[in-house]
Amino acid sequence: MRTNAAMRSLLGSAAFAADQPTVPDLEQDTLDGGWTVEPGGALLLVGHRPGHMPDIPTEALGEGEYEINDVHVSLDDLGRETADFLPRAASRGLYFARRMLAAAHGLPGSETLLAAVAIHVDVDDEDFALQGATIRFFTRRGSYPSWFDELEAYNAREAIAVLNLSDLTT
Repeated sequence: MRTNAAMRSLLGSAAFAADQPTVPDLEQDTLDGGWTVEPGGALLLVGHRPGHMPDIPTEALGEGEYEINDVHVSLDDLGRETADFLPRAASRGLYFARRMLAAAHGLPGSETLLAAVAIHVDVDDEDFALQGATIRFFTRRGSYPSWFDELEAYNAREAIAVLNLSDLTT
């Protein structure tokens, strides 16, 4: 797992280690729905697949997956006013990402599947109470969002981790 400094800070807290992650019902539906492999090879979350599936060209598979496989995991039940909120938020986001990566294991294209987990950590931001964990899944096939190649370039407002299948055993 690759992380930026803000995520490393959350991972190192006692609240992160002690948390028993769960996911709200809506996100549980995404977990239960699993993955589908489209005729063009795109690896998509069943619960996020559009009704009219656009054709994703082979040269843009990763980018197309990134746009569709965008999951907002609610943090509303974690109590934003508590000191352990941010580590617990990171724990929930990483738990969800690992569960979805495990569900994709063995599917065509899954060997290059990545999960980018982002947690908004700027508690002074007026929109902080609206934030959830954002998890995006995409493969390194064709064009893909390369901005996750340098995580330290992100400002301290977001804690970011990028996971792949090898992170399931760590």
